[in-house]
Amino acid sequence: MAALGPPWPGAVALSGGGDSLALMHLLAGWARAQGLPPPVALIVDHALRAGSVGEARKALGFARKAGLEAHILTRKGSAPRSGVEAAARDARYGLMGAWMRQHGLATLYVGHTLDDQAETFLLRLGRGSGLDGLSAMRRLAPFPVPAFADLNLARPLLGFSRAGLRGYLKAQR
Repeated sequence: MAALGPPWPGAVALSGGGDSLALMHLLAGWARAQGLPPPVALIVDHALRAGSVGEARKALGFARKAGLEAHILTRKGSAPRSGVEAAARDARYGLMGAWMRQHGLATLYVGHTLDDQAETFLLRLGRGSGLDGLSAMRRLAPFPVPAFADLNLARPLLGFSRAGLRGYLKAQR
């Protein structure tokens, strides 16, 4: 990880939800203002429920409308019988990590917010985590899949609430 911040250019994880849409627009605007290449939007279709293809395509449309290169990455194989959330998370980061490494990008930007930070703390507290387990998500962290330890995960929105991001999106139309 760079001392002054994560390496650029980067990829933005785009689910199509408000947090990731706000992050996509903020990163694209920042890159434009700095004269840097825009982020690449990575969209994961977990293929775990009906309608996931349509949602991925909708997110792809948002990215293209913003003038960004975007890619839908689709999980292959049968659906897990248990631990669906963990399996989806592992598949998501695995697909994005593989794409990033193949295309020479070192940092994935994700739209985790202040609300996510609070939820993570409460979930960990409920699971009986010790002091180390209760620590907050870091703004710049190692990639969450050991096979991609050379990549970074950046969370630039940890100081912002979901409500604030929705206000930003409304102002941007």
